[in-house]
Amino acid sequence: MSERPAALVAVIPARIGSTRFPEKPLARIAGVPMIARVVQRVRESRAFDHILVATDDERVAHAAREAGADARITDPDLANGTLRCHAALSQWEAEVGFKAKWVVNVQGDEPFVHPEQLKKLAQLIRKAGTSVATLARPKSADDPERTNTNRVKVVCDLNGNALYFSRLPLPAGEGPWLEHVGLYAFARGTLEALTLLHPTALEKAERLEQLRWLEHGWRISVGRTTHSTYSVDTLDDLNALEARIARGEVD
Repeated sequence: MSERPAALVAVIPARIGSTRFPEKPLARIAGVPMIARVVQRVRESRAFDHILVATDDERVAHAAREAGADARITDPDLANGTLRCHAALSQWEAEVGFKAKWVVNVQGDEPFVHPEQLKKLAQLIRKAGTSVATLARPKSADDPERTNTNRVKVVCDLNGNALYFSRLPLPAGEGPWLEHVGLYAFARGTLEALTLLHPTALEKAERLEQLRWLEHGWRISVGRTTHSTYSVDTLDDLNALEARIARGEVD
């Protein structure tokens, strides 16, 4: 199978059976399904050659297509978003007859992901020597989200590569910190390799898939962003987001 030089594909995993928030991709935010809002933001970035939703439910696939994306049905038993991303991408590549060169995994529960964040990731993954890229948002020492275990924290080395991710406050002492933004960009070959890695102890302890990659020796480049994305993990998050929209705080 050939590789097309300009093929940068956005894949949005959107699983229907979330334990904390069942049918989350179809939850309406100001009247619009969550998955449709994600697709709209990805389209607004104009950074991708193709947009693909990976889901285990035809209703989500229909909503994605209505919003202007392509969609593929993936196995509901796949363990994580990276595997769903890979499965949908592989289906699409087999149909079109060529492989993507780069892939951006856009979280299906970040309905207000900012187009500039997606452009930033597209730039990062194209840099020579970069295999995996993600983003983080600087936060102040007194930000109350520091103790929220649904908000993932990251620390980096002096070259901007991730050292560790945690759900607990990181670093442990006082001071500013970095909130991880759950977006990933991969070189196509790297995505393939990551799907073959076995789970690791730290990944299981923190419930964070990216720790598997670090433990196996992969380097993750971390770019900075100042934009908020309002991750929706629970119904409470959704209600809080609706309140922000009503107050005009979401752009």
